[in-house]
Amino acid sequence: MPAVNITLDQARTLDAFSREGTLQAAARKLHKGHPAVLYALKQLELQTGLALFDRTGYRTRLTSAGDAVLRHCRVMLEAERALEATCTVLQSGWEPVLRVVFDAIVPLAPVLEVVKQVREQGAPTKVMLSVDSLSGVEQRFTDERAQVMVSVLPHTPLDGLTMYELPRLKARLVAHRRHPLSKRARVTREELSEHVLLTVRGSDPRLHLATAELDTQSTVHLPDFHSKKAAILDGIGFGWLPEWLIERELEKGELRPLQLARGAVHVFEPRVFTRGPLGRAGAALLHQLLNP
Repeated sequence: MPAVNITLDQARTLDAFSREGTLQAAARKLHKGHPAVLYALKQLELQTGLALFDRTGYRTRLTSAGDAVLRHCRVMLEAERALEATCTVLQSGWEPVLRVVFDAIVPLAPVLEVVKQVREQGAPTKVMLSVDSLSGVEQRFTDERAQVMVSVLPHTPLDGLTMYELPRLKARLVAHRRHPLSKRARVTREELSEHVLLTVRGSDPRLHLATAELDTQSTVHLPDFHSKKAAILDGIGFGWLPEWLIERELEKGELRPLQLARGAVHVFEPRVFTRGPLGRAGAALLHQLLNP
């Protein structure tokens, strides 16, 4: 079967004929003469090798084959509109989609502020945010072909990535004030092992946490730091929480840092990685992250 080379002009003409109902109305809609419209539709029939029009009645109508071809022509026209919109976006400097992957321990406020700015400016960029933890961040970044990644783990070298260091992030090993561990001036690893350790995804040896390889009575993996905080406040166990998330609870004494021989504070070193040149939304996010 020979190739069917339907042009966008033919697709527009068929769409206009279907919407307007007559050749004359379609010609007016397209700002063309009646002969030009008639020629385009006849060429479309020749290209497809199908009878697209029923001309037996008072008014020309589409056949079932014509309806089927029309559906595909409208897909072509929608693709054309999408391409035009994308080109317009790229010419303006805004990226069509900005995909960002964040480690859950890092505050989301900067990226949410950029989402707000993008919306307020009426920008066409669609911001898609994924949140994960530790090694899951890098995996999502790779799988989703994201443009921006914020991670607290050393990143496996990949071609085409640019790295920026972010302000250090402190986390504290805490328990509720009524938890047995909170009543001790200093705790040992052996004492910690008698209680429930709460984690998000689990630890990673690259973090060098003081609780690494701790053999506890039970370890509970929670989906995010907010649920982990709630579990610690309920006295279920102890765990690391970022300072930005527990400032009020520390000030009120609801949560208490656990004093270990190696300290009760861990300093994370988050970094932002970018892939390829960033558009206006990505550049705004990078600026917000680097200048909190």
